Amino acid sequence: NVHEALRALPMDNKVISDKQAPLPDGATALTATYRKPYLSHASIGPSCALAQVEGGQWTVWTHSQGVFPLQEHMSGALGVKASDIRCIHVAGSGCYGHNGADDVALDAALLARAVPGRPVRVQWMREDEFAWAPYGAAMTMRLQGAVKDQRIVGWNYDVWSNTHTTRPGEPGGVNLLAAWDLAKPVAPAPPRMIAQPAGGGDRNAIPLYDFPRQHIVNHLIRPMPIRVSALRTLGAYANVWAVESFLDELAAVANADPVQWRLAHLTDPRARAVIERVAQMAGWRATDKGDGTRGRGIGFARYKTLACYVAVIAEIEVDHTTGDVRVPQVYAAADAGQIINPDGLANQIEGGIIQSTSWTLKEAVAFTRERVTTHDWATYPILRFPEVPRVTVELINRPGERSLGAGEGSQGPTVAAIANAFTHATGKRLRELPLSPDRVKAALG
Repeated sequence: NVHEALRALPMDNKVISDKQAPLPDGATALTATYRKPYLSHASIGPSCALAQVEGGQWTVWTHSQGVFPLQEHMSGALGVKASDIRCIHVAGSGCYGHNGADDVALDAALLARAVPGRPVRVQWMREDEFAWAPYGAAMTMRLQGAVKDQRIVGWNYDVWSNTHTTRPGEPGGVNLLAAWDLAKPVAPAPPRMIAQPAGGGDRNAIPLYDFPRQHIVNHLIRPMPIRVSALRTLGAYANVWAVESFLDELAAVANADPVQWRLAHLTDPRARAVIERVAQMAGWRATDKGDGTRGRGIGFARYKTLACYVAVIAEIEVDHTTGDVRVPQVYAAADAGQIINPDGLANQIEGGIIQSTSWTLKEAVAFTRERVTTHDWATYPILRFPEVPRVTVELINRPGERSLGAGEGSQGPTVAAIANAFTHATGKRLRELPLSPDRVKAALG
């Protein structure tokens, strides 16, 4: 009952969007709740660092994403001046967010302090990385919508989540694992809410659609029963999934085609263009019906509501016997303004689609009251090469527009497209991730 337990903890509540308009009589109302689990970075190689202490000077070789914030927090943990610590970035196993790279740097420094003049290399094991690196936060999204005359006339959205940044550099403490268990422990920095428009747990909680009446609230849960921090897209992956899935649910209430339904609620011409382009790429037809096994779905978002526009259509196949969901084909259209490097941009979109497919179908951190129980690739499965979908990407170049960030734009639309395709195929709506075989079989009865 992790989601119920989290929502019972102390939290800060902030209204991030509020449009007031009367709700017309006779509207059809719908409510749904979506849940995302804790996710691991699951870096292919565990974290590593090397440190040496000599003549009062500390040198640390690290694959941290921020050597200066790391230097600052190591200073607080070790009780030495930041100017006496030099953190040197070395290419290592990467991740999109905050994994164990900073923690293992402090581990190496503490050991190096015990043997002055000698370099000490610390390599976390796979079990260490899964059990102790920060996770992407579990999240709950509750939506209430109202439809009348083929339009969405009311939209309420609440998202509950822990913070999405506990990186080194946060003020008010030291965000390094070993610092909390020293003889004189140093407390971590208090969690904070990341401001809109980028947002944290509420990233992409404000949709780009034109609703006359909407009320959107971010609930920041302050205590962290399980350590969390930045994982790629922060809250956008879950919020886009919830928004775009509920949009399809409301389209079903109105008996509307999902593509035309989105276009009917969008005035942004660039948003409309990527949706129209991906529908053309996939040969979308409103008359297509799922056959119980195969289906297709669409997802759309403008990342952070200020970066790239991405629309995705996914085709899926469901095995009713095993509960496996397979994604053989994904189409994506992207607008990132003026394109500087077409190949790099296409690769970012494609990579995000593959990562999102893995999160959506397979990934979740499991635990008991005592410990994390996902500690290897058997207990935390990820997408394997034979399962990777064929991905077709088309780019809309805008030479007259500024270039937009695109590194994390496709994850949210992809999970939404897969989830909506599952409903199109089977007639069932899954509102909890991942779409695991057990969950699929339970939904199919």
